[in-house]
Amino acid sequence: MKKLIYLILVLALGFTSCEPMDDIYNELDKQEATDPRNEIGSDEYTLTSDDYDALGLNYGSFSSESDAKTMLPEFISSVPKYDYWTKNSSVLVGYQLYVGNAFSVEDYKLTQEDYTLSGSDLLGFQSDATPSTYLADILADNISYSSEGDYAIAKYYQYTGIAYTVTPTVSLDENLDYGAVTGDLLTASGGNWVNHSGTDNQLQYTTTSLSMTDYPASAIGGSMMISSSGSEDVNTSITPITSGKVFASTLINISAVSDGTYFFHFMDDSYGYSARVGAKDDGSGNILFGIGATSSTLTYGTTSFDLNTTYLLVSSYDIATGISNLYVLTVAVDTEPNTAEASNTGDANKGIERIGVRQGGGGPTATLDGIRVANTWSAIMSNGVLDNEVIGDKIALEMGYTYADGAWVTPSDRFYSVSDEDFDSMGEDSGEPGRYNNFGSSTPPDDYLPTFLGLKFPYAPEGAELDVVYDYYSSSSGAQLRGNLYTVIDGEWVAYESTISTTLQFGHDGTTWVPDNTIKYTLVGADFEFFGTELEGNTDFSNVNLGNMVTHSNFDYNWSEDQILYALGLLADKLNPGAEEGQKYLFTYLVYDNGVNEHSKILIKQNGAWVVND
Repeated sequence: MKKLIYLILVLALGFTSCEPMDDIYNELDKQEATDPRNEIGSDEYTLTSDDYDALGLNYGSFSSESDAKTMLPEFISSVPKYDYWTKNSSVLVGYQLYVGNAFSVEDYKLTQEDYTLSGSDLLGFQSDATPSTYLADILADNISYSSEGDYAIAKYYQYTGIAYTVTPTVSLDENLDYGAVTGDLLTASGGNWVNHSGTDNQLQYTTTSLSMTDYPASAIGGSMMISSSGSEDVNTSITPITSGKVFASTLINISAVSDGTYFFHFMDDSYGYSARVGAKDDGSGNILFGIGATSSTLTYGTTSFDLNTTYLLVSSYDIATGISNLYVLTVAVDTEPNTAEASNTGDANKGIERIGVRQGGGGPTATLDGIRVANTWSAIMSNGVLDNEVIGDKIALEMGYTYADGAWVTPSDRFYSVSDEDFDSMGEDSGEPGRYNNFGSSTPPDDYLPTFLGLKFPYAPEGAELDVVYDYYSSSSGAQLRGNLYTVIDGEWVAYESTISTTLQFGHDGTTWVPDNTIKYTLVGADFEFFGTELEGNTDFSNVNLGNMVTHSNFDYNWSEDQILYALGLLADKLNPGAEEGQKYLFTYLVYDNGVNEHSKILIKQNGAWVVND
């Protein structure tokens, strides 16, 4: 290229100059001075979203400083602005750096194997167990990796009373399938039902049946009819049940109801009654159902039910506690509902050997059918072979732990778990955290927690820190447990940022761009005052006028290069006393020598000393 320029200039100047070679050299010198390939530049550049896409960083950040140092040199070279910058050029690149979460939190749900450690063969701790005795060891056995300060939430069940395992067994399946002839029940049943009180043969058998979808004793055989004007009480034997919980069910359709009494119950062989089910008028011609545990005084529910409508009544009696519950269903269900229509507590420890049906003043006129007795709800609702079941009430609990010194321990006051009540306090309407008791993409925690924490901890001092754990729902990952560190800054709770804005400096080494930690520093008057104080009395500097240096804020021609380098080393130690090995400083300063001139030197820390970096 230069040969071509020479030729053109020679030809051109041959016609215009008396001294063509001088003009040629002047033109070449001018070109060299303005050639961008000789530029030494300094700039700052912040990556854009398009830059991250070009780098293949879909999350818009680097995952480590090391990755940034590896990937950015090639990127800088691709920016046209820096195409011809050469040695000693520098670019300070601003970028997003993922520094990780403040801590991790794991949601651990105990398994049957975990409960076995406590001696429980049930899916839950027994009521007399102390879960904290076992939870730390259970977490240690099941969480493979944790860092100091991480959290785990152990979620478990504990029974509130006696719990045990039973095999679902039906003790009575009475479909009242006694042929096609109506008449009194005692005769029709051939002795299956017997009188234990009142006038014989009043209670009637009919050939029509009651039905309910999915109930196993539905629309089979006939039914029995009871009347409020009758006085006969009857019973039938069942396979005895002497422990645990007993369930009885019957389809019922009531045509008339009065002021109320019981009509259906359990019996023992000594005529001890339990779980007495009754009905009465609600005051508006509808039905209220009730139950008495062992007393004839019943507790009635508050739901009004219709006459001439088939319902499924399920009553239960807990032999150990004496508690009886009554459920009124319009459809058969597989599991026992959480809330009973009515509940009553009476004498405990009554064995169940019979089921009784009673007629009496104040009682209903009704049809009963499909009577079943079993030791589990599931057996009432199915004729199939069922797996063993655990009987007993249990509650869901959780306990937080933190990882410290290689073990799971109870966390300090720095830990806070957001409860359902806390979520509710943030709003329960649609689009608010209390709606489903979690945060999510449309209800981000940082929109709510700073205000919540400010109200919860109004006197938290400046700098106070709190590790907050909360439920979060993600459309892609479902329900999960998350958490973050919050710190009081200027009186407000501020969330820890897992991605930060930071910078890396790169320098051109003459061939390519390389990470460069050089700190650029221009000396000011205070620095020369510092030199004056530090070097006073130092005989190695007796040849220079320190006072003159301080006055004019520059070195003069009496200073040797070694003396200047020594002074700059003192300044580097002052500016960065803990500087790491390899740290660089580019010092710019003034020297008086036939005028004031600007000079610069790069110092690097090597083997604990500041030396010139050539």
